[in-house]
Order: sequence, then C-alpha cells, then structure tokens
Amino acid sequence: MTTATAPPALPPETPVITGWSAVSPYGLTSRAFADGLRARARTATEPGEAYGPLPSAEACLVPGFDIKGLLGPTGTAKMDRLTALTLVASDGLLNDAGGRREVPTDERTGVVLGISMGSLENVTNFLKQSYTNALPFHVDAGRIPFGSLNHAAGATAIRHGLTGPNTTVAGGRVSGLLALNYARRLLGQGRATTYLVGSAEEFSAAHAWIEHAAVAPGDPSPLLGEGCGLLVLEPAGTARRPALAAVLAIETRVDIDDDPGAAVTTCVRRALARAGATAEEVWAAVPSAAPTAAGRAERAALAALLPAPALTAVPSMALLGDTSAAAATFQIQALLSTAETEPAAAGRTALVTAVDRDGAVGCAVLRLLAPATVPAATTTPKPTTPNPTAPNGADA
Repeated sequence: MTTATAPPALPPETPVITGWSAVSPYGLTSRAFADGLRARARTATEPGEAYGPLPSAEACLVPGFDIKGLLGPTGTAKMDRLTALTLVASDGLLNDAGGRREVPTDERTGVVLGISMGSLENVTNFLKQSYTNALPFHVDAGRIPFGSLNHAAGATAIRHGLTGPNTTVAGGRVSGLLALNYARRLLGQGRATTYLVGSAEEFSAAHAWIEHAAVAPGDPSPLLGEGCGLLVLEPAGTARRPALAAVLAIETRVDIDDDPGAAVTTCVRRALARAGATAEEVWAAVPSAAPTAAGRAERAALAALLPAPALTAVPSMALLGDTSAAAATFQIQALLSTAETEPAAAGRTALVTAVDRDGAVGCAVLRLLAPATVPAATTTPKPTTPNPTAPNGADA
C-alpha cells in the first residue's frame, strides 16, 4: 500500500491565494457560486426587453443585480455595469455581511483587474450620442469617466481606500491569468504586500452583437455570461489568512501559426516544467470552454497531455456561459470551490488554461493547500478601513 507524499514547504516568496469572491450567474456571493457549480445548475435565462433586440434568446446573467439597490444611490446614477459588478465583488471579498472590513489591507495593497474592452455599452451609447444629437459635442459628459478602461479598478481602490499599485489588463479570455501574472510579478518585486486580483465582464446588447458578428462561419451565436471574480493574493511568508492555493507558475503564449492546440500544449508543458511538476501529477484541469474552434482545440490538447480524470474533476465552465474576460478567474474559483469538498485535493497540482480568438494563450499551475502548509506571517500590518470620504463608485 502506498501513501501520498506530503508536498514540500513553500518558499516564503511564493504567491498564495487566501480568499476569493464571485458575482456570477449563480448569484451575488461565493457560496452561491460554489453551490450552483457543484450542483451543475443551468444559468441561462431570457434577458428581457430592457436590452432590446438581441442575436440570442438567452444569456447567463447575474440574478437580482440592481446597481442602486446593491451600492446605494450616491455615484451610481450613470455607473456602467462592469464597474458595478467589480465593486459588488470587492465588497464581498473585503467586507463581512455587515459591511465591516474583514480582510486586512495596508497602504501597499493594490488592485489589478482583467477586462476585455471595458464597458462596451457605455462606449457605444456615448458614440451614438455624438452622431445622433444636434451637435457632435452634445453628449452626456458624466459618462466619460466610466468609459475609461481603468475605471472599474480605480473605483474599487477608491471605494476601499486601497493605495497600492492599480492596474487594468485587457486580454480577452486570458485576462484573468494575465492579471494574476502581473500581480505575482509585483509581489515578487516588493511593490505591493497584497493584491486584489481578478477579472470582470458585463452583459450588454453591444457586447452581444459584437460577439455575434465575430462568430466563425458555421458556429452558433454564443451563449454569453457575465460577472466578476476576485482573489486575494499574498506572499506565503507574510500571508495573514490561511492559504487555499499556491501559484507555482504562469505561462503565456501567442498563437501565430493558427494552431491553438499546439500553442496550448507548449504553454502547459512549459508551465509544468517551471512548477517542477509532471502531467501525471495533475489532479484537475479547468479549460476555458470557449465556444470556438480554439476552445475545442484547447480541450483536445489537455486531453492528450493529462490523465483523463483531471478533465472531469471540476464541472464545465460552459454552465456559466461565455463569460469572456471573467472566465479565467471563474475557472480558478471553480477549482477552489471543488477542492473545498475534496479532502484528497490538498497538496495536489491543478491547471487552469485559457485561449482567446485573437491568439492569446495562458496556463497557470496551482498547488491546492491545506492551511498548515503555509508558514505563519512574519509581520502583522495594521488593517485599514474603507475610505469614509470616498462616495460609492467614486471616479478614479
């Protein structure tokens, strides 16, 4: 009889995930996400008449998402849905049910958010005003700040008084992994002590029609989803909360040969080598489930590389619809929520991969952890509280 070998202790500089929150088609909380995913519940609904004509009769929307009801009336009258999704997710990550700060932060706590192109609905409506109003400059100037790519990340920092590095990364379905890699690098350079890192995507009529126009001949219009996933990332040596997973390696590639399967294979092999792991050790692999030829090639490449059970250990991300920029962070959270009920997952290796139609490819190698694996914090930074002078959704 063989017994599992305990994983080696983590070097103190290893980035670890110590918390997460999700606003998803399963609901407004992490628990709703975990329960819905484990139940493999369907999330597609009819968007309703408020969105106008759409190319698809269904979408995977966040249920009960009322911006003013969730964030209050101050600063939300013209707020775009992408920013609101991010702010609600950040509230769920940092605060308890009573709105009190639960996760400690300090003056070097930063934010890095992955997106596609910002709020497409806000941008297209603004441009429409310029063309259809009496004069080109007769536009709603109050919407200009919400049209900037970095608004959601900046508004999150202002809302919670976070003064560390603040960055937005645009990379389609790979955005979540690009953001995680950015945060990992800055933590390693000592530029930040903690990062709120994740990605977000909104559903809108503009997004639906743009995605419909980009569909390859013969493919159906995609079932779109939306939401925001955020993680708390800290170095293992100074982590202030028990860790859920260690980020061992992140690799990215660009498919320049129109062969996404080969790009995924190369990316996964390089990431595993950097992590000091083998394909046979992978307990779970979570592909992006993109409804494209690249997504199908991604899954085929993983099936050829990894043990067959690895691809069925976590429910398919297709349950959430095509969540675009939010996808990769949701994949990590699906892995964490599945491991939560699998005691044998502790110490095991897991993969998250992503592909985008523009050729971007990414792979992250994680080690799922029991809390005792992480060394105790060597310092105890003084927690901060949300900025009392910043209005809800204040502009960055």
